[in-house]
Order: sequence, then C-alpha cells, then structure tokens
Amino acid sequence: MNDAGCAEQTRERLIEAAREVFSEHGFQGATVREICRRADANVAAVNYHFGSKDGLLAEALNFNQLKAMQAANLAATSCAEQRLRLFIRDFMLMLLDENSASRQCRMMARELADPTPALDKIAREAIAPLHEHLGALVDAITGGTLDDAERRRCVFSILGQCTFYYHGEPVLQRLYPELRFRRDEIEATAAHIADFSLAALAARKSA
Repeated sequence: MNDAGCAEQTRERLIEAAREVFSEHGFQGATVREICRRADANVAAVNYHFGSKDGLLAEALNFNQLKAMQAANLAATSCAEQRLRLFIRDFMLMLLDENSASRQCRMMARELADPTPALDKIAREAIAPLHEHLGALVDAITGGTLDDAERRRCVFSILGQCTFYYHGEPVLQRLYPELRFRRDEIEATAAHIADFSLAALAARKSA
C-alpha cells in the first residue's frame, strides 16, 4: 500500500477511535493519547490529520445514522401517532442500547450537557433537523392547532423525556440498583414516553 493509502487508513482509524472515546468520556475527558492508542497511531497523528482535538471532534461528528432514522420514520407509516412511537423507540435505542447505540448520538447528548466548540455544528446538522422532524409530527397529531411556542414546548418535552434516561442513568442505577437498560426495558420505557406524550398532545388538540 502506498503512503497515501496508509495515511487514509490512519485517518479513518483515528476518527473511529475518537467516536468511541468521545462517546465514553466526553470531549473534556477524552485524551489524544487514548484516542491514538486505540487507533494504533502516533500521538502526533491527530495534529497532522486534523490540526487539533477540536478538529478531530468536528470530523468525528457524523449524523448519517440519525438522518437515516428520520428518513425511515417518514417512510414507515402514514399514521403520525405510530410514527411518534417508532421515533421515540428508535431514538431511545440509539441512546441506550449497548448493541445498537449510536456513538454520534451519544456524543450529541454529551455535548448538550457539556458544550464544546463543536456545539454549533451539532445544533445545525443534527438538532435542528431533529426538532423539525418532531415538530412536523406534533403538527400532524394535533391537526396543526398549536402555535409556534406551544409546538416548541411539546418538542422539548418529548426529547427531554428521552434524554433524561441517558443523562440520569448513573443516578438512576444508584437509586434502583436492579435497573438495567436492556432492550426490553428500553422499549418499555419508550412505550411509556409515547403514551405519556400522545395523551398530552391529545389534550392540547381538544383544548
């Protein structure tokens, strides 16, 4: 393999290792040394390929999985209520399921709690489309009866319920030591959030 091919392989290994380390430890807790160790690369490789740890984070943030989930949700069914249920389930699995969790989704959740310079990119490329998608679902479920402020609050409430379980997991496991977010528990929690949210949206519509 030529030098260009080797360099590209090193670059891809660094990106994948960075996603692992950032999702596990957050940006502040992640170290270039640990990223390079997992990528089997020299510690100078991050500066060579990305300029800095900030540059590596920006490159590691790729939201294709989140975009694919939204596209699949649009195509799943014409029933907005069922699509909301599917959205909440899939989003919760991306956040919590050890077998299918999205590193990029976890990185996004960490950014919301501990912002870095990459937050502008995350807000523009991931969070804004997510809010638009959920806002359209809320409109479909309520028949477009909500004003902009109330629709926004509904979107905040749905996402807030989902992300609570990710950010609150360390405390929840101390309060309830038997609690484990296996797939069946995640799906049951997602169904609860969907029931709760749909009941609230039905009340808003009737009001």
